[in-house]
Amino acid sequence: MTQMWIMEILKGIGKMFLHPIFYYSIIFAVISGIVRVKRERSDFHIRVNEPLQELRFLFPAGIVIGFILSIITIGSGLTISYSIVAVLAIITIVLTLLGNFRFLSPAFTLGISFVLLFLAKQLNWNLPIISEHPSDNSLHGFIVLLGLLLISEGIQMIRNGSKKFSPILRNSRRGLVVGAHQVKRIWLIPVFCFLPIGSLTAPFEWWPTFDFGTSSYSFILVPFAVGFQQQIQSTLPQLAVKRIGKQVIALGMVISAIAISGMWVPILSIVAVIIAIVGRGWISYRHRVRENAAPYYFTPRKNGLIVLAVIPHSPAEKLGLQTGEIIYKCNGQLTGNNKEFYKALQKNRAYCKLEVLNSEGEVRFVQGALFEGDHHELGILTVEDRKKWNGNEAS
Repeated sequence: MTQMWIMEILKGIGKMFLHPIFYYSIIFAVISGIVRVKRERSDFHIRVNEPLQELRFLFPAGIVIGFILSIITIGSGLTISYSIVAVLAIITIVLTLLGNFRFLSPAFTLGISFVLLFLAKQLNWNLPIISEHPSDNSLHGFIVLLGLLLISEGIQMIRNGSKKFSPILRNSRRGLVVGAHQVKRIWLIPVFCFLPIGSLTAPFEWWPTFDFGTSSYSFILVPFAVGFQQQIQSTLPQLAVKRIGKQVIALGMVISAIAISGMWVPILSIVAVIIAIVGRGWISYRHRVRENAAPYYFTPRKNGLIVLAVIPHSPAEKLGLQTGEIIYKCNGQLTGNNKEFYKALQKNRAYCKLEVLNSEGEVRFVQGALFEGDHHELGILTVEDRKKWNGNEAS
C-alpha cells in the first residue's frame, strides 16, 4: 500500500512537467525580466536588477507554501478534474496576456475558472476543453483552495513581494520628473490534488471530504501561477506592499470560511467567488486611488538627495544605504542635487562619509572605503537621473 502511494506521488510530480503553465510561467518570467531591464536602461542608462530576477522568485518562494497546501488538500481529500486543470490553464494564460501580472491573483484565475465551469455545468455546454463537468463537491473544494491560495498570495507579498523593486521615472501632473517603483511578482505554487481516477482507494470512511463521486484516485501536482503588479509612488514600496498583503490575507480568510460553509450551503460557494473577485479588485482599485490622491514621495528635495534605488553590489549597498533615505551631506558638504553630490565625492575618492536622514527622519552617519572601479556615484539612483542623462545637468 505504501509503495503504491509513493508511486502515485511520483507520477503526480511527473504530471506537473506536462502542465503548460509550468513552462509558460518560466517563459513569461524571463520575458518580463527582459522588458524590465530595457525600461530601466531607458530611464537610468543602467540595469538595476539582473534580468533573471523574476525567474529567481518564481520557484523557491512557492515550494514551502505549496507543500503546506498539499498537506491540507491531501488530508481533506480535495479532488480536481482534468477539466478544471485545463480551464484554469487557459484562463491563466489569457489573463496574463490581458493584464501582465495584474490579474494573476487566485481571486481572478480560480474565480473566473469557477464561473466558466459553473455556467458550463448549469447550461450543459459542450466545450472541447471540458471533457466532463466537475461534480458540485469538486467545485466546492476548488473554492476552498481559492481561499487558501489568496492567503498564500498575501503571505508571499509580505515575505517576498517587498524585496528588490524596480524604480521608474515618470512625469507628474505638473510636468516634474518624479520617481516611483513598479512591483511585479509571479510565484509558482505547486499543490498536490487528487484526480478521480487511478488505483488509490480511500483509507478512511470520511475521506475524501470533497468527493468527486468515485472511489479510486490518483495524484496530480498542479502548478498555480500566483502574482501581482502595483505601481507605488506615494510612500516607501515595502510599506505599501505589506499593507496590500495584509488586506489580501484578510480577504483570503473570509473566502476560506465562506467556502467551507458552502459544503453544507452550496449557494455560499458562489457567494465566496463573487466576494473574492470583487474584493481583490477593490483592494487594487483602492491602492490606485490612494496613490493618485497622495503627494509624490520621490521628488527633488531642498534638504538633500533622496535615494530612489540602490544598485545591487554597489558601494551604496555595502554602505547600507536604503531606498527613501535622504543624503544631505557628503564628505562634509551639503548635497542638494546630483551635481553637488558628485562634486563632494571627488574630495576624497578613497573614503566616503555621509550624513543621511532615514525614513523616520532620524540622522545617521554612514562611512566606508572606496576602491578603484567602484561606481563613480556610489551606485544610487535619484529622481534627477533623467535630467542628467538628457544633458540638462552636467555630471
